[in-house]
Order: sequence, then structure tokens, then C-alpha cells
Amino acid sequence: MPADARPPAKPEGYGEGAKSFLEKLVDKTGLTIQPPSEKRSTKLAHIGGMYAKSQGKFDYYHLRIFQAIWEKDENIEDADVLAHIAEEAGLDRKEFMKALKNSEYENLLNEDFTSAAQNKIWTIPSYVGDKGEIQVHHYKDIPSLDELRQIISF
Repeated sequence: MPADARPPAKPEGYGEGAKSFLEKLVDKTGLTIQPPSEKRSTKLAHIGGMYAKSQGKFDYYHLRIFQAIWEKDENIEDADVLAHIAEEAGLDRKEFMKALKNSEYENLLNEDFTSAAQNKIWTIPSYVGDKGEIQVHHYKDIPSLDELRQIISF
């Protein structure tokens, strides 16, 4: 998220309410979701995503990053963890590690942050597409599957 982002403050008790909501969602849908044990920076994973995109390997890399966070509680701040994920996505480990330190990919990420700021996207998750947008500031704002299908092209 851009350094100058100012998302709305979460109300008191939000964390407990979100956890309860997530547990009910898991029970209802059968999804495998395990919230991470700690908050971790995603910056390095995003830089890796820029490289994966440049190599045509973004989709699987992106999927594995979500699994690393929400299913496996892997430390995505660790370059070695990311390199392992990159290898699973079909990327060369050495080239991936070089890319994590290459300012070209960090600059691409910063361009995305600038675009997000210009479009007033201050929250995660957010989606902006041809058929509409979704910005979830509160877990109660999460759209239904039918609402998602109307906005996101599959």
C-alpha cells in the first residue's frame, strides 16, 4: 500500500468480528483458509510478482503466494521462501533472486502503487475492472459470489 494511503480506521472489535466472519465463511463454503500467524510485508512478494509477470509465469506464482499466506502460513518476507515458490511456478531460482534486487521491478511496483493512489484504492482486497469495482473496507462489505460474478469476468 502506498506510504501516504489513508484507509478508514477499523472500529473497535473489528479483529474479533472478522475472525468470526471468516470461520463462518469457511464452514459455509468449505474453503481452506488459515489466517497468517502474523502480519508480514508483501512488498518482496509483489516485486517477485512483477518479475513472474515479465516471464509469463504470474498466474501460478500469484496463486502460490495466496496459498503461502492463507493456507500454509509461509513467511513471504523471506526471499528463499519466495524463490521456492518461483521455482514451483517454473522460474529460474538464480534469476528470480536477482530480480528481487533489481530496481526495474521495484519501479514497476511503485508505478502500480501510484496508479492505485490516483484511483483512490486504499484497501485490500480491491478490484477495478470494466464491469465495476470492489473495495472491501470492512468484512461486512464482502460481496456474494453472484455479485462477484457480475463484476469480474471469468
